[in-house]
Amino acid sequence: MAAPPITAARAEVIARAIAGAAATATAIHRVERLDRGHPYHLVVFANSGAPGAPGLIVAIDEVTGDIMGSARLGAIEGSWAPRQAEAARRLGDESAREARLVWAPSRASLSPFYPLWEFTTPSGPVYVDRDGRIWRDLPSAGPG
Repeated sequence: MAAPPITAARAEVIARAIAGAAATATAIHRVERLDRGHPYHLVVFANSGAPGAPGLIVAIDEVTGDIMGSARLGAIEGSWAPRQAEAARRLGDESAREARLVWAPSRASLSPFYPLWEFTTPSGPVYVDRDGRIWRDLPSAGPG
């Protein structure tokens, strides 16, 4: 029998192994992988809890609980990932329905620390990256 997925709260506990026992997450985002990898949680710690403060982001595999990686950041802006409402505004009148954070290596995002919002629209999925760019597909990350 497979173990249940790692919850956001458990991901925060695991991420504290890097951030420090007293650290408190300022945001936790669940990200689904589009490249057949396991979903993961991005756990964001800001040193002072204030936007613009130095911080740390840790990726935790939702299935295994393994630490996938971490990055120390000079400044945490907002909740790290773009907010769903901000990303939806970029789509304009697209009639976006469901939205979720996703990632796969592509030209839209080479790093799992930069997930994309995927919106379900009548014409199919549309992606919005951290900078607000709209992608109708996710081109390969390779050369060309």
